[in-house]
Amino acid sequence: MNILDRAQETVALRLATPITARQVLLISLLLGLLAAALFTRFWRLGTPGEFYFDETQVATAARSVLDGNPGAWDFFGGPQGVPHENTHPPLSKLFIAGGMAFFGADNPFGWRFFGALAGVGSVGFIYLLGKRLFGSEIAGMAAAFLMIFEGLSFAQARIATPDAFLLVFILGSIYFVVSDRFLFSGIFFGAALATKLVALLTVFPIALYFLYRYWQTGQGKGSKVLYLAPLALLAFYQGTPVMFGSLLVDKVPPGVLVPDLSAPVFSAALGLWMAFWALAPLAAYIVYRSLRSKAGHEENALAGSLAILPLFFVVVPLSIYLLTYVPMLFSGHTLGDVILLNRDGYQFHAASPLVSGPEAFHPYSSPWDTWPIMRRPIFLYLGPDGAKIYALGNPIIFWFGLPALAFALWQGLRGVRAKLDVATGKLSLSGAVGPEQAALLFVLLAYLGFLLPWAIQPRLMFIYHYLPSLSFLMLALAYVVHRSWERAWSRIGAVVFLAAVAVTFVYFYPHLAAVGVSDRLGESYFWFDSWR
Repeated sequence: MNILDRAQETVALRLATPITARQVLLISLLLGLLAAALFTRFWRLGTPGEFYFDETQVATAARSVLDGNPGAWDFFGGPQGVPHENTHPPLSKLFIAGGMAFFGADNPFGWRFFGALAGVGSVGFIYLLGKRLFGSEIAGMAAAFLMIFEGLSFAQARIATPDAFLLVFILGSIYFVVSDRFLFSGIFFGAALATKLVALLTVFPIALYFLYRYWQTGQGKGSKVLYLAPLALLAFYQGTPVMFGSLLVDKVPPGVLVPDLSAPVFSAALGLWMAFWALAPLAAYIVYRSLRSKAGHEENALAGSLAILPLFFVVVPLSIYLLTYVPMLFSGHTLGDVILLNRDGYQFHAASPLVSGPEAFHPYSSPWDTWPIMRRPIFLYLGPDGAKIYALGNPIIFWFGLPALAFALWQGLRGVRAKLDVATGKLSLSGAVGPEQAALLFVLLAYLGFLLPWAIQPRLMFIYHYLPSLSFLMLALAYVVHRSWERAWSRIGAVVFLAAVAVTFVYFYPHLAAVGVSDRLGESYFWFDSWR
């Protein structure tokens, strides 16, 4: 029997396999979730029919890029005085320009199209993450359901700004790394970096995953050298701006690259630092093989991933990042202009008095520690008929998510026992962490990893910066739904919770999407004075 005959026989067998009622129900539910995601993100996407909030800078910059105007890449100003934004890398603006090219530069549906599509993609990736982490279709579908009806995610997916793109690339990178598809993870990580540099925080869950994998392999075998690889990634991505960023801040004006050190010395020091940490995983692999040359095939295979970490999580992401500046190079600029633009963007976020320091002010900015309780949403738009758009989360998700995170911590550590020796002061841990407990701890630590670094940020902050952490809060809630579904008596509670989420979203929908309502209903949305 040749290959073609075997393939035809396999296809015939699969077609003859009956589809069970459960599979039909599962497919129907997934199609329903996809339809809901598409409908909520795309219905009335062209409203309002004008630039609003940061679209007045981001979308206008995308329009200038589409027109091929070299001034589109200026840091401030823009062609003919049109305001634009180049404080962030250009990938989101390239997508927005692509939407304008497809649907027309004057069509609001066009400049918001790819952002809304990214919003649908985030729903897909959070479904895949929930299913992968907890091995449960219920968890995956619950996570997707929660994101569909979460107001902050909804509002940011329908405005032509970078945050919807950032979220889908972060979630994609994390999903692919926990699925052991490192090339795709690196590509999405690079795309996230090319959207906003705050995507550097994504390296934390990536490193956390590898630390867990190496811990699994090295238990009782003395393979601690394996841990150097993910720690090197952390040093590379988090240490570089800490070590060298201060040399470029508050000392030179925009458009001039004159660090404290001479340019050759500065460039050489930066290059050596980055090369050292990028190659550290490869060095760890060489040391590991020299120390454990007789280790088993399975262990050596996992250790071999050390050799490819620099490729997938340094070379690939940075290559994607640089490729997004190709349109700038084709518009008459040089590589030096690209470097200056990145330096000016870093300077803006780290030290510009417009966004950083005691004089910086925005009426809808909010400290990082107020995001979990949703103290200050963002007023995005006021239409001529009084219709409004607020970047406001779903309070059911925000507030019930906090005890869900506490539950995840409790369940994640339930097999671990701690003992303190009073005489010596030594703390010892015993017990085991299974795959489900590890997944819960991963969700909790990823939530904190995306949130806590904002505590030391000097610049103005907004609640949309909470979106990556919020996604992991929704995964914790999805796990609670999954656990509730395992017991017939608690399924009603899970259904009531999900229904409450959907009803709350419908109630707030006019407030999120510029739908005109009566004064009485409009006033009812302001549950607290800080929500105005």
